[in-house]
Amino acid sequence: MDTRGKAIIPFRYLSPGDIVIVPAFGTTLEMEEKLRQTGIEIEKYNTTCPFVEKVWNRAEAISRNKYSIVVHGKPQHEETRATFSHSAAHSPTVIVTDMAETIDLAKFIKGEKPSKDFYNIFKGKYSKDFHVEKDLERIGVVNQTTMLAADTQAIADYLKNVMMEHYHLDENNIADRFADTRDTLCYATSENQSAVYGLLETKADLAIVVGGYNSSNTSHLVELCEGKFPTYFIKSAEEIISSKQIHHYSLHKKKEIATISFLPEKKPVRIAVTSGASCPDALVECVINRLASFFKTSKTSEAILKEFAS
Repeated sequence: MDTRGKAIIPFRYLSPGDIVIVPAFGTTLEMEEKLRQTGIEIEKYNTTCPFVEKVWNRAEAISRNKYSIVVHGKPQHEETRATFSHSAAHSPTVIVTDMAETIDLAKFIKGEKPSKDFYNIFKGKYSKDFHVEKDLERIGVVNQTTMLAADTQAIADYLKNVMMEHYHLDENNIADRFADTRDTLCYATSENQSAVYGLLETKADLAIVVGGYNSSNTSHLVELCEGKFPTYFIKSAEEIISSKQIHHYSLHKKKEIATISFLPEKKPVRIAVTSGASCPDALVECVINRLASFFKTSKTSEAILKEFAS
């Protein structure tokens, strides 16, 4: 299947002897059952990330205490589809993509919008038999692990405050309505995001972000960098055609574009370089070597990286 869930190889062609790899983002319970019925051993090649499983386990744990689950994620992302499936098996579940949708959800919690509107606004984002009045009385927030940590925290804080105000609670009794679900963000994603916030404090002339164009966490890093620097999102060193031209992906145009004279004429040039959580270090090193080749320097990439590490 592709990342949107569309079958590349039809299931009718699968046999018990085939190898099917469950990706790091995991898969839905429905897909697991479909594979089992085909006779395929999914446990043998299950590469689901432990941090994704941690989110599933946290959702299951709070569901035992009768909390409904709010998932912060992109509804079509394979991880969010998987998390929604696992969560919905234990508790009423709804997905919010961003703060705007969270504010909409809060209006249903506070009774500011009629319940019937919920099913249109959140169409395709809530679990079967979701009951607005009952299922939003006790909630907990979990996330697609590759979302911006700051965004997830802001959404959780906002909903926590809504519950406190609506039910006249304080920090001593907020657990009656809102579950503590902190620390479910992937550490690699979190560390990369923290590092980029540090990069934003530097005086760089431009930023280069390395990673897959369909990577959610890498796209978030690009968005952060774009707020401060001219930013170029590339998948490998080969996209840097010369010191004058670079091919890079535009998040806004949803396609690869070419930019001429991306390196400024000034000397020295300060370049911020970062990468997505699953981007191999070797790719980043190749990018650094490629950039260094445009300048007169006696330092190797190993020496440069060693300086930063120390």
